[in-house]
Amino acid sequence: MTSDAWAAVFFYLAALIAIVGALGMVSSANMVRSALSLVLALASVAVIYLLLSADFLAVSQIFVYIGAIMILMLFAIMLTPGQVELPAMAERGQHVLAAVVALTIGVISILAIFAQPWQLRAAPLNAPTSEPIGSLLMGTFVLPFEIASLLLTAGMIGAIVIARED
Repeated sequence: MTSDAWAAVFFYLAALIAIVGALGMVSSANMVRSALSLVLALASVAVIYLLLSADFLAVSQIFVYIGAIMILMLFAIMLTPGQVELPAMAERGQHVLAAVVALTIGVISILAIFAQPWQLRAAPLNAPTSEPIGSLLMGTFVLPFEIASLLLTAGMIGAIVIARED
């Protein structure tokens, strides 16, 4: 098999795993299993980023979403007093409305995909993306980067002050 065929096999396998993880997340009544299914879906998206030669996005996906956000969610689930279970069945009208919204979004997405004339590259982009992004963040966009870091620090301090027991 050629490398393009292997890339296609890995892409479809990662896409299938992402779909299975997403379905497991929304169908599980246990919140811990739901969060772990979300980890599976997010990890598959990181694999897809790697296949697209977006190494910075893949590593960011792993560190930020799987590493930080999911650990935070699991701590919140584990530290919640009592057993937290999602209701097994919602009202019938909610299922019908959710199915209609999901089908509408799916049809719009498929129409947008097939209506767009996609341009294919002659050769895949195999250049690293981390260095140019780092140069831009520490050069041209250093002020917005620092402002964002200050806002996140202020938000973290505010969350600690609010959560602190008196």
